Amino acid sequence: PKAVPSRLAWETGQAMAESLVTRYLADHGEYPRSVGLSVWGTSAMRTSGDDVAEVLALLGVRPVWDEASRRVTTLELIPLDELGRPRIDVTVRISGFFRDAFPHVLALLDDAVQLVAHLDEPAEQNFVRAHDDGERPIRIFGSKPGTYGAGLLQIMESRSWRDDADLAEVYTTWGGYAYGRGLDGVPAR
Repeated sequence: PKAVPSRLAWETGQAMAESLVTRYLADHGEYPRSVGLSVWGTSAMRTSGDDVAEVLALLGVRPVWDEASRRVTTLELIPLDELGRPRIDVTVRISGFFRDAFPHVLALLDDAVQLVAHLDEPAEQNFVRAHDDGERPIRIFGSKPGTYGAGLLQIMESRSWRDDADLAEVYTTWGGYAYGRGLDGVPAR
C-alpha cells in the first residue's frame, strides 16, 4: 500500500489527466478550473493507484519513490513551464474502503493540495490558489467514519425521493466529511 501510486500507475495517471484536460480544452476552449473525481479502494489495489496519480498529475505534483522499497516518500512540484498548463483544482470523493485501507494516501493527497494552495503563482495558473478563501483548503471528502457508501442505494430502494435535488441532498450529506492529514472525518458539508 505504501507504493501507491506505483511508477506505472504514475505514467497511466499522467496520461489520464492530460487526456481529461485536452478533451475539456477542445470541448470548451479553456482549461477546467476544477474537477471532481471518485477514488475507490478496490480500483487503487487493482491498478496500484492510477486514479491517485491522476489527482496528483492534475494538481501538477509528482510522487518521489525510494528506489529500494518502491514506496512513495515525498512529493515534488512540477514546474509550470514543464507542466504546460494551469494546476487544476481537484475535489476527491473517497470510498469508505479507500479511507480505511489507504490512510497514508489520504495524507499524501492532502499534502499535495496544501503544497499547491500555498504556492506563489498567478491565480490563472493555479486554480487551487484561485479558489482559496483564506481557510485551509479541503479537497477530500467521504462518508462518516465507520460508514460506507453514498446513501443513494437506500433512498432509491425506499423510493422516498422526488427529484434530483433529493438525491443530491443525500449524496452531499453522506459525503460531507473531510479527510486528510489531521482530518479523520471532520464534518464539513
